[in-house]
Amino acid sequence: MNTEDYVSLEVAKLLKEKGYCWPCSTFYTLEGFIKFRSIADNFNRLTAYSRPTLYEAQKWLREKHNLFIEITYMHGNYYIYSILTIPTHDYIGLGCVRINSDNYEQCLNAGIIEALKLI
Repeated sequence: MNTEDYVSLEVAKLLKEKGYCWPCSTFYTLEGFIKFRSIADNFNRLTAYSRPTLYEAQKWLREKHNLFIEITYMHGNYYIYSILTIPTHDYIGLGCVRINSDNYEQCLNAGIIEALKLI
């Protein structure tokens, strides 16, 4: 799996702060180094930061906090994200929270950061 498929260190820290406890097979050390384990664990309970995939973080936000991050492809090869509530499909904040990016994974990572700030 590509490294861009995982959450950034910034997101990993926010996930730990917000109570993310799903098992992962990879984590960040306190110094920001990436480590892998053959057996998945909740590294947030240790002095480390669990490093889930972007999909796992997005799913956790959806299932535990009813926040849906929608990524939309726009013309010119860039993406925007929207954060919506489940099940009412309301946009969070004043209108729709968005960021421009030319990379789907960067845009999803940014959307996860903003959603975590809402918790």
